[in-house]
Amino acid sequence: MLFNFKKNNGLPLLFILLIFLPMADMVFRISQPLPIKEKRKMAVKPQLQLSRPWDFKIKYEDYFNDNFGFRTHLLYYHNLFTVKYFNTSPTNKVLLGRRGWLFMAKETENRNVVDYFRALKPFTAAELREWRQLLMQRWSWLRKRGIAYLFVIVPNKSTVYPECMPAGIRRLHRQSRMDQLLEALQEEGAFPTIDLRETLLAAKRSQRIYHKTDSHWNELGAYFAYQKIMEKLAMDFPDLKVAALNEFSIESRDRMGGDLAVMLGLQKNYFREQIISLKPLAPAPARTVRERKKLAGFVRESISECPSGTLPTTLMVHDSFIHQLRPLLNPHFKRIIYVWDARLNFYPDIVRRENPKIVIEEITERKLEDLQLQNPDFSGAAAAPER
Repeated sequence: MLFNFKKNNGLPLLFILLIFLPMADMVFRISQPLPIKEKRKMAVKPQLQLSRPWDFKIKYEDYFNDNFGFRTHLLYYHNLFTVKYFNTSPTNKVLLGRRGWLFMAKETENRNVVDYFRALKPFTAAELREWRQLLMQRWSWLRKRGIAYLFVIVPNKSTVYPECMPAGIRRLHRQSRMDQLLEALQEEGAFPTIDLRETLLAAKRSQRIYHKTDSHWNELGAYFAYQKIMEKLAMDFPDLKVAALNEFSIESRDRMGGDLAVMLGLQKNYFREQIISLKPLAPAPARTVRERKKLAGFVRESISECPSGTLPTTLMVHDSFIHQLRPLLNPHFKRIIYVWDARLNFYPDIVRRENPKIVIEEITERKLEDLQLQNPDFSGAAAAPER
């Protein structure tokens, strides 16, 4: 007989133990959860309401599914096995590229960076007209008040490194939404915008300028973007001196993987990478006056000042790509106000408060897929006086 229950009477006990281990972990916290970020809000333990027992049942099921014992450990080994042996991403949020590169995939319900790369959903004529009209309104409003304006689009990682995307992913149309928008903005006059693609594509020939395991550029990529932005501003402010790359020391060190590796839970061991950092050889006396003060929702305001800066007060509305750019920008501005707002809202109230001479707006290319741009009522009381 292949299986003898008496000789194997420990197996049922082991089976029962394995069944109850997750429950025991929930009660006694036997294990330390692993740092796996799923980019969603995890369910919290609900309070029992006798008047609504069915609601409690549904909410508790959600809580249990997000918090059962050893959950993060099981997720970690599942993700590791799927990536290592099947070369497949266990989540639709991350795409496995070639040579160890990771790319953002389905970032939100309405934003799929792979679909954007393939140009599956170009701007409709109405969408393009609306974007152009709203940005033109902002430029016109600022220009009437003597304020210089600059609109910057940061290209997607897949735009700069298409050769690292999986072989089976091809573009359906030649024009991306970024191509469409930049073309539309130039139809009437020289709209003040910067296309960073040519600069970054040239820079990548000699060095890596985006992180392999993160959706953002590295500090070298940020430097080449800084250089392009400063050269554009120098056309209106000739006293501006752009820092050369040899004014920085360039260092490399091993680090845990970035935001994409974190989504897989494999940032600590499997997806590590060499990161590049720039350190100024002669640091300027820039100081942070305010750091990430909450304005509303996820909107944060930071302020930096530098006595030796040659550029006047500036307002910059941006997303997460500017964090690595800030140390490069700060020494040039007597005062610069950063508003971290991923929805790229316009802020006439801050313009009135700060009286900037320059307003810069930055957006990442992938957000062109689903961002609903809106303008405030420019005729309202918050408007700055014309100059």
